[in-house]
Amino acid sequence: MYQSKLYSLYKTLDKKALRKFKKWIHSPAHNEHVFVQKLFQFIRTRKAFNAYTLQKERAWKYLYPKEEYRDLRMRHIMSIALEVLENFVRNYLSVEDVFYQEKILTKYFFEHKLNKQAYKKLEKSQVLLEDSTPDEQYYYHQYELELLKLEQLSQQNRTNDLNITAVLGNARLFFMITTLRYAYTALTQQNLRKVEYDTIPFLEHILTEVATNNYSAYPLLQVYYHSYYTLKTPEEVQHFVLLKSYLNHKELSIKEKRFILLICINYAAKQINLGKIGYAKEALDLYKYGLESRCIFVEEKISAFAYKNIVTLALNLKKFDWVASFIENYSEYLPTHLQENYKHFNTAKLAFDRGDLKKAMQLLIQVEYDELLLNIDAKVILLKIYYQEGYNDALEALLESFRVFLHRKKDLSAYKKSYINLILFIRKIQGLISDKEAVDTICREINNTQQLAERKWLLQQVKLK
Repeated sequence: MYQSKLYSLYKTLDKKALRKFKKWIHSPAHNEHVFVQKLFQFIRTRKAFNAYTLQKERAWKYLYPKEEYRDLRMRHIMSIALEVLENFVRNYLSVEDVFYQEKILTKYFFEHKLNKQAYKKLEKSQVLLEDSTPDEQYYYHQYELELLKLEQLSQQNRTNDLNITAVLGNARLFFMITTLRYAYTALTQQNLRKVEYDTIPFLEHILTEVATNNYSAYPLLQVYYHSYYTLKTPEEVQHFVLLKSYLNHKELSIKEKRFILLICINYAAKQINLGKIGYAKEALDLYKYGLESRCIFVEEKISAFAYKNIVTLALNLKKFDWVASFIENYSEYLPTHLQENYKHFNTAKLAFDRGDLKKAMQLLIQVEYDELLLNIDAKVILLKIYYQEGYNDALEALLESFRVFLHRKKDLSAYKKSYINLILFIRKIQGLISDKEAVDTICREINNTQQLAERKWLLQQVKLK
């Protein structure tokens, strides 16, 4: 039963839902089967949930202590229990959605000619919408309400002014926003995975419509429009600038601002990779905005990826005191199992960039990090320290152990070549003599090697020869 559909759905219920579900299964209106009550009682009373504690045979013994186990009967009980649980989830989700409740009640009143009550519910639904954030579903819900009005007006008499403009206006906005959102998603997938999608219907018409008409009153439409072009034509910087301006828009939710922030950060990162170093400050400022506004947080946590990027950007900009404060104040917002390692590693990285190589080395040789890429980054910093300090024996030992480590890791295909090339070039520059021609030759090799970690550092070491 541990691998069953029944338990996989049951374990998604939080404490609030479990309390309501307990009442649900004891209500004759929702469950007529005593053995279904007992089955859920069996699950609820387990001290631990695993393949042993949730064996079907153990559940059977709980239900029928004196009867021999019958698998077909047990499966039948579980099937009925699953149906009861699914009905509860349907109801629970719909009850939580107040707008949905008001909408279906409005429709019911209209269908049964209870027009006075229907219009009151319609007004309440409209108030609920006006109090919500105008996301794409907002326009769809507006369309639904206007459609209910239209159906009612059409039935009353032929002289009424119909709200066709409002119906079509909201339908149009929902369609435009949704199309642009998925056009952006498709473009992202094409860039990441080289996946080709069929032409998105009406996309060009929508882009032209937004470009040639005034839609400034619809911030979410503008966000997806500029997001699409930020990815499609990154050389047109105005889209990035305009998109960034929506970070402070009062009508957008934290979730939407997080979406904008991540697009802007990714854009800045790509510009940095193209050699436009000025975008490093832009990226760090965006991250700082995310920290201050809290829109970079998800369930009060910062991703390890964002945390590491923030430190790297700030170190590149020589913001050493700010980095020290960030490491100290924000490591507690990382996922719990990563906090200690990330605080330790980034403290070592800060020491290295400040030039305190001894402190960095002492910190790094104390710990073998659990996370693969963090472990690799630590080894790379140690390589740089050993090289710069002239610890040749330690350097050679680490180069060889790092090479073996990389070859053993099968899940490093995207990065392996970059680090193997780093090892090769460190060995090359170790034996490099102070000769202009030799120096120029190896600099060309470094610049022409596509997959190479620490390119900038390698070039700096060659030029010191």
